Amino acid sequence: MARKKTPRTRANVKAMVSSRLRDVRQEMFGEHGGPELARRLGLPARTWYNYETGVTVPAEVLLSFIEQTGVNPIWLLSGKGPRYRQGVEDMVLADLSPVELIRRGLQKLEESQTTGAATFDPRSGEIPAEALADFIPVNIVSLDNLTKPVITPSMIEGRIMAYRQWLLNPSETYAARLIDDSMAPILPEGSIVAVDRAMTDPRLLHGRIVVALAEGKPVVRRLEISGRHILLRPNRVGADHAIIPIPYNDEAAPGPDRPIVGQVVWSWSRFLSS
Repeated sequence: MARKKTPRTRANVKAMVSSRLRDVRQEMFGEHGGPELARRLGLPARTWYNYETGVTVPAEVLLSFIEQTGVNPIWLLSGKGPRYRQGVEDMVLADLSPVELIRRGLQKLEESQTTGAATFDPRSGEIPAEALADFIPVNIVSLDNLTKPVITPSMIEGRIMAYRQWLLNPSETYAARLIDDSMAPILPEGSIVAVDRAMTDPRLLHGRIVVALAEGKPVVRRLEISGRHILLRPNRVGADHAIIPIPYNDEAAPGPDRPIVGQVVWSWSRFLSS
């Protein structure tokens, strides 16, 4: 019995989806970034390239692709609307637990119920009374100052309100603004990240997004442990944002000289200027 031909309309849709998959991959991972994206999706590189040429993509792979890239599902399927999801701030970090996902929803609820209380001028010394019960101010500093052993009042550029339950170590948590797009679209340039400086042991941070020192400069990357190295991996691997290897001895005791500044525990992609 002859095999039924795929309807032309369906074939055209598959071809357009494959083309959009390729466009996003090239934009985020570069011309030769297929193997890196495939690694993140848990696929052989050849399998991914087959999807780019028109092979039907399983639903679970599409969902993982959407999560990894932040692409707008409507655009991916139809070509309509923005390429990436409206309000990238609604994206969650890939390593968030179910509890943290719920907290993300609470953040959005809080933002919808408050007016102008997301950030405020620290020089005024005034914190909205209604924010005191469930929220705590987090000081904003520069990425460079975030690496200093002691953060002084003169380093503080502003403050942002955070839900108390988000912060395991509030006295050691500071916020900083991202100055590049190495982690876009998960963390676009200009985002504010909350960094827990009490979390510095690489053994506990594999797969997590961290602030680390690379050649004396702070960078925001996803940490991976590979043999005798820590790999600081950007979300966009390319000439401008390379993977940074750092020698690592997993038998070494935690100490003050380790390159990890802290773990990124939350992020805001929109904020009100002070």
